[in-house]
Amino acid sequence: MRHTARRRWLAFALPAAALAAAVPFAVPSLADTSSGPAARAARPAAPPAERGTAERQEVLDAVAGRITEGLSESGRARIPGFAEIQVDPGHNHLRLYWKGTPPQRVENVLAHLPHGVTAEVVPARYSKAELHTARLKLLRHLAAMKLRVEGTAAGVRVTSIAPAVDGSGLEVGYDSTDGAASGLQAGGDGKARQRVAAAAGRFAGVRVAAIPRLPSVDLASRQHDGSPWTGASALRNPGGGICSGSFGVRDSKGRYMLAAAYHCGSAAGGRWTTWWGGDLVGTTDATQRSAKDDVIGIDLASPRVSGRLYDGPATRTDGYAKPLVGWGHNNVGDYVCTDGANGGVHCGVRIAQTDIGVTGPNHVYRPDVDLAYATSATPGGVAAVNGDSGGPVFTVVRNRTADQARGIITALDRTITCPPAYNPDTVLDGHRRTPWCVAGVYYVPIGQTLHDLHWTLATG
Repeated sequence: MRHTARRRWLAFALPAAALAAAVPFAVPSLADTSSGPAARAARPAAPPAERGTAERQEVLDAVAGRITEGLSESGRARIPGFAEIQVDPGHNHLRLYWKGTPPQRVENVLAHLPHGVTAEVVPARYSKAELHTARLKLLRHLAAMKLRVEGTAAGVRVTSIAPAVDGSGLEVGYDSTDGAASGLQAGGDGKARQRVAAAAGRFAGVRVAAIPRLPSVDLASRQHDGSPWTGASALRNPGGGICSGSFGVRDSKGRYMLAAAYHCGSAAGGRWTTWWGGDLVGTTDATQRSAKDDVIGIDLASPRVSGRLYDGPATRTDGYAKPLVGWGHNNVGDYVCTDGANGGVHCGVRIAQTDIGVTGPNHVYRPDVDLAYATSATPGGVAAVNGDSGGPVFTVVRNRTADQARGIITALDRTITCPPAYNPDTVLDGHRRTPWCVAGVYYVPIGQTLHDLHWTLATG
């Protein structure tokens, strides 16, 4: 990530190869836990206001699930006219973006809302299905955009493509291929924004909002885990770096594995060990993995999992963990928690967008990704720390005594200055490298991963 003071202009002129990566284009990003066996320690009760928000979110998500027929974030494109649904637990409110008139089925749901819940239907310019079609058109023609940064050999790469939350069109993130154009990165070049929007809009056939955005960065990933293995544990990957274990899963043959991030491993597979102690966790090969979902299944040396997630700060060593009770789909406006081995748990993180197509620095396109940002309710404004790759994303349920899986961290967005709480003594690999904090995380929805890999979630 390099920033320079010079401002560049965009022109339509570079070979299509400037946009090429491992896919026919380059599309990187868009617009409390510890180590040891899981323990059943008690957690202090949450303030009444926090409990109320979590309870309201459960009710709103249930209503959203009826409206979306239980479909995944991207699968909702199959609902004619549907654009997006947004939940607002703070105001106990639902906002439904729809092209045209919602069907009677939806009207019936809205007419029989739970006590205290309000809802509104907002007209959308496009349906999610139309925006999916437009995104595919743009993906097929990205190389033909031939954008370049004037005065350099750098091309302009599309860093993300997502349906706008309000259904107004596509949001297209962009940056220069060498990261040298500060005007692109900081959004200071209005003409660049206009040219990218115009070029992308011509190929997509819909309204496009261009957003200067740095490429997503794969996080480089609790200490000394043991069998039965617990989610959000600190792992030493085959390359010797730190990464986060995710959820315990069972494959189509009934074998238990621990999920981790694909980009943390190597193409040839290898050994995964505990961060402290170097005990063998398991191995990976070329079978149980998905590059597009950025996930890999670790074949465990002792094939037992706890069905729980470590909780609390990364330095917590009492083994405190909470049980998983299943998984759920994601809605814009939901509050989630991220659980990284290097940075610990961060709650109050709110989903800003779902159904994003994004490519990581390993040049692999990830077609179904969600994006969430820290809020004023997130301590320090930190959503994740480097090394949290592969860590779980979850919501709290059952009066904060259990967790519901929502996804697996794949990349980050918006680097911020780490607050004092995140220092070399509190971040697990902090004495190896300077802690790096971010305000936003991209994660692959757990429903998508389970479907694609034919896995089932191990619950506690």
